[in-house]
Formats: sequence, C-alpha cells, structure tokens
Amino acid sequence: MPQALPRDPARVQLPLLPPGPLTAAAAPLATEEPLRPDPAAFLASLIDLRGGVTLSDALDGLDAVVAPPGDAPPASAVRAQLRDGVGDIQRRLDDGFKHAFRPRYRLPDAQRTLRLLGEAGALVERGGRPLKVATRTLWAPYHSFVDTQLKRARFALRDLRAALAPALARQSDDAARLVHLDGVLLEAIHPKVEALMRRVPHALERAFAAHLAAAVAALPDPPTAEDVAPWFTAAGWIPPWFAQGEVLCRAVVDHERLRLASLVEACLSAGVGDGAPSS
Repeated sequence: MPQALPRDPARVQLPLLPPGPLTAAAAPLATEEPLRPDPAAFLASLIDLRGGVTLSDALDGLDAVVAPPGDAPPASAVRAQLRDGVGDIQRRLDDGFKHAFRPRYRLPDAQRTLRLLGEAGALVERGGRPLKVATRTLWAPYHSFVDTQLKRARFALRDLRAALAPALARQSDDAARLVHLDGVLLEAIHPKVEALMRRVPHALERAFAAHLAAAVAALPDPPTAEDVAPWFTAAGWIPPWFAQGEVLCRAVVDHERLRLASLVEACLSAGVGDGAPSS
C-alpha cells in the first residue's frame, strides 16, 4: 500500500469539494476532515468577475439556443462514443505510468540520483541551499512526467467533449441549451480551476522534498549508489510516493470524466433517448 504523504499543516489544504475522486485521492494530504459545502456555492467561488459577466450574458441569451438541424443519434450510440473515448484515454494513462521509468522520461535512477546530489553539494552539506538545489534538479523530470500525463488526459477529455457536443445538442432544444451552458460555465471557471489543478504537482513536490531530505540525512558518509538503490525498491520511499502521484493524477481525470458523463446523461434525458444508461 502507498505510504501517506508527509503532512504540512501550514501549506497543505484539501479543496472544499463534495465527496468524489479528488477528495478521496487528496485525503492523505489533509490535516483534518474536509467540509461539505454547498456545491453551488463552491462553483460560484470559482467564477471571477470576467467569468461572471460571460455567464450572465449566456443566461440572457439562453432561450435563443435551439437544437441544430439534423437527426439526433440514438442514446446508445452516444454512450458508446463516450465509453470508447474514455477507455482510450484511460489506456494511454495506464501506459504512461506503466512505463514511467523507461529512459524516454528521464526519471532518475540510483546512480544518477547520487551524481546529482553530489554535484549540488548535498552530500557534504545535507541541508540548506545545496539540498534545495538538488531537490529542484531531481524533481524536475518527475514534474515534467506528471504534468505531461495530466495535460494529455485532460486535453483528450476536452476533445471528446467537443466531439460529443453536436450529437448531444441535437437531442432537443433543452439539450442544446445544456451543452451551450456547460461550455460557457467551463470557460467561466477555467482560470481558477487551472490554479487548483496546479496544486497537484506542487503537493507532490513538497512530499518529494520531505522524503528526500530524510533519506539524504540517513545516508552514510561517503554514500555509494548501492546506498541509494533501496530508495527505488518496493520497500523504499520512491515507489509509494510515486504511486500516490498516480492516484492524484487519475483522480483529476476521473473527476473530469464524471463531469462529462453527467452532461451526456443530462442531455440524453432531455432528448428522446433509446434506453436506460448502460452499467
């Protein structure tokens, strides 16, 4: 089982979200039980002044939005498109994490880790600026990997939404309004949502720094690559920490997947669908 990430009460906070994949994944970072706020109030807190004006204009013109011309595809076809698209996104995410330590991602091994620690002076002065420099250098490829996996999956989900939107809008006038309103709402909350999403790698970085500082302090003098190698074994600190990073990445993707699935079902319910949702 992945070890819980170190807690930093002064800096780590759990976003005020209703229970869901993000809440569950971030639980090891929480210092207390999360609150259960009104979802509408939380959503409103994500909308800045510009987003509020955009949303207000969209609401004023919502009655004018109607279903585009063309036959509405059956609900079963829309659900299949969603299922296939999400499955492809999840398979690519699986592949990324499965092969994370292959050379193309340049995640450091024991030998490279020891060399970078030595170049930064962190094996002589095992703290202060040398250790901070070493931490930034070692963290950089992990940050690049996590950021890449998150962006790829989230962009793919946005592309899937765009591909589904015409079929959803054709279900009925009410469905077309839901699609339009969902797009405007996504635009309105985008800046603050992106700021929240950036906290995922930042939380992992803080945990990485805490683990690394403790591990470096425990190294013998002088250390060898064989002394660093246990960090990378199943009993070491890097695999559980990296596993927690994967959990957080998947929670972000699952959160956005559930949002898209909710839009699909709402639009199909507002249309003339051909059956109940598939399990």
